[in-house]
Amino acid sequence: MEIQVRHLRVICEIASSGSLNRAAAGLGLGQPALSHQLRRIEKMVGGSLFHRDQHGVRPTELGEVILRRAKAIVLTFDELELDFHRQEPETGDSVRIGWNDSAITSSLLGGLRDLLPGKPVRTRADTSRTRLLAQVANRGIDLALIMICGGRDLPVPPEVRTMTLAREPSFVAVPAGHRLAEAEEIELEELAEEDWIVSSGGDGCRVVFREMCLAHGFDPRITHDVDVDTSRENLVSGGYGVGLVQPTRPPVDGLAIRPLAGSPMCVRHVLAWREDGPCASGIGELGAGVTAAYWRLAERAAPYRTWLRRHGLPAAG
Repeated sequence: MEIQVRHLRVICEIASSGSLNRAAAGLGLGQPALSHQLRRIEKMVGGSLFHRDQHGVRPTELGEVILRRAKAIVLTFDELELDFHRQEPETGDSVRIGWNDSAITSSLLGGLRDLLPGKPVRTRADTSRTRLLAQVANRGIDLALIMICGGRDLPVPPEVRTMTLAREPSFVAVPAGHRLAEAEEIELEELAEEDWIVSSGGDGCRVVFREMCLAHGFDPRITHDVDVDTSRENLVSGGYGVGLVQPTRPPVDGLAIRPLAGSPMCVRHVLAWREDGPCASGIGELGAGVTAAYWRLAERAAPYRTWLRRHGLPAAG
């Protein structure tokens, strides 16, 4: 037998209840049935999970270790359930925003503050555009800011509308002391022997990245899977590899951000919303304001500003 989520729910319920009787009631089981389940789970994990005495139950050392992981896994599955099943709108007054690691997230929140003054905003980060679109469609969130890699079409649920805010080339980050750190542009083939630091999330961005490298004659050696932008940058500045970055990223000590010759990979920043959502009536104004903020960021990023002077604005589509 293998550990399943239902087993982890049993462990969490017993720990939070502090008693097998109370946990059995919470789970809708008889106490003997719950005790039998617990014994089976303990057999699977190879040790006792709870101390039992006249005061109830408390986790063993092994139980504490497994309980920490069980809580995180159960919460994740609960969130997935909410993401992919239709929900009724929440009764609260807040606007719920989901976002990828887009450089214009802060500008979006500022635009919402101006569009809906006094309205609280709640946010959640997610590397998966599929989950974000499902959350918009199923009323889990009201608005999503997502990043789409490459030129593939974006499958959008019929209830969801989208607007492209900006289209940008992907740049590459190399350590400041790298042999190519002073190059005006870097040919992708020149990075064929490098270790790459790449996000494992993003619903297809990694596939697009690999296809881009294969089209330039090499299969990239992905050494580090890292979803957080700042963590990837810290690894690059530490000399552990190279990685793609958004061209609007501000300067970082120990890091050189350079364009890729020929702009082999582009990324779109896209808004997604429902027509019956709280942001729909002002979405044009909001989108225009965030796009303007994006180009202000672009002007402040010296490598991108130089690239734009040389190549012009990327297409908006």
